[in-house]
Amino acid sequence: MVEHIQRKGTDIFGWPVIGLLFKNKKVLFTVRTATMLLFLSALYFGFAYPQSASNPYTTAIFWSLFWPFFMIVSLILIGPAFCGICPHGVMGRWLTKIGRQKEMPAWMKHRGIGLGILLSAYWIPVYLFPGLLKTPWIASLLFLILTLLAAFAYFQYKNMSYCTYLCPIGAVTKAYGKVGMAKLETYQNACSSCQTFECAKACESGLQPFLFEKKNSMKECTLCMDCAQACEAVSFSITKPASGLTGEIKDRNTIHTWVFILLFAVITMTMRLHHGLGHSSLKTSLPWYHWGKWTESLLPVGLDWVGFYALLTALILTLLLVLGGFKVASAIVKEPFKKFLHHNSYALAPVMLIGSLSHIGTFFFLHYASDLTNAFYWLIGSSEVMKPLATMRDGWVHIFSLFGFLGAVWSLGLLFERMKVYQVSLGKKMAAWTVASSVIWGYVALLILQMTLRH
Repeated sequence: MVEHIQRKGTDIFGWPVIGLLFKNKKVLFTVRTATMLLFLSALYFGFAYPQSASNPYTTAIFWSLFWPFFMIVSLILIGPAFCGICPHGVMGRWLTKIGRQKEMPAWMKHRGIGLGILLSAYWIPVYLFPGLLKTPWIASLLFLILTLLAAFAYFQYKNMSYCTYLCPIGAVTKAYGKVGMAKLETYQNACSSCQTFECAKACESGLQPFLFEKKNSMKECTLCMDCAQACEAVSFSITKPASGLTGEIKDRNTIHTWVFILLFAVITMTMRLHHGLGHSSLKTSLPWYHWGKWTESLLPVGLDWVGFYALLTALILTLLLVLGGFKVASAIVKEPFKKFLHHNSYALAPVMLIGSLSHIGTFFFLHYASDLTNAFYWLIGSSEVMKPLATMRDGWVHIFSLFGFLGAVWSLGLLFERMKVYQVSLGKKMAAWTVASSVIWGYVALLILQMTLRH
């Protein structure tokens, strides 16, 4: 164990004031307590005031604060930082210590379970039942069920296994956390002579922080910072954005591949097809619009069939472009398809995550700012109401669509960089890159089409 170390200028732990936010026990406790109170209050008010008209607070906290800012923006800036203050994680750290400490059954040790919960409990209902999750009691019921599931898993199983395998956002934060600009690592000159491994002993998830740098992966790290409080040789440093997506990927966890592909389909592509083109002059000409209206005439059961078919179209289109493009590209560079897919799917991360800033930036002025302000007014009993800062008619709000292009360019650059490892001619590398990036070019085409229709 190291008690003092000379920190680099890029090490956040060495920064005045800001360093305390990430490392000091009392400050971390305060932040976690505040987050927990926000979560519990939103949960309570969702049941106490179940209708949207009487309760703007619950959905504002869950969907206008936690999801866009605590999750997406924090992932882009500093990786899976939300996991370090997540109410479920805070609860789990306590329950795990007093729980049964059993080994999680083998059938539950599949990271795809959490991803499946995310898709089936949130993203699919978003398109099939629009507005449903914005009903306070429905939102609270969803998070209550997840909280009870988390509490049971934490109490039963050791090593915070819920976070690793069952958490709906666990696989997402670990995969997209590689886009972030901060890494938890250790000072290797101190670790080389270490005999006690205090950082590993302090980790509730059973990880080995001293190997993070060597493996170019933080594994299942939740940034709880227990290791940093146990040994001064732990660093939390600012790095080049998306540095975890370059070089050799030694993490053999293939669930990340499917996180990148499926969330690109369900979020990025579906948003463009359903909300982008679906609000343009092409709306009534879109095939999924006609399929949806036809199904509604046969099965008028309250589902948004147009949204369902847009989702299905986006999923099929994405799978065809990604798997088909990568299959052809792998043949060009003479690399086994599965290995090529896993090695290069990481390049899809920025186009989804950075592209999400387009939606977040626009909706901050259309909804998020006013929703959060009105939630505060409601909480203190004020009759004041804040109107949205902008509407879709304000042309300047569309400037955030540039984030979509930025994410696409970033992904194209990463994919090109990853082509350099193959020992083939430049022409074949370019051909493989062009084919493998088919889904990104398709996304760019949708962006341009949407901008053209807007004008």
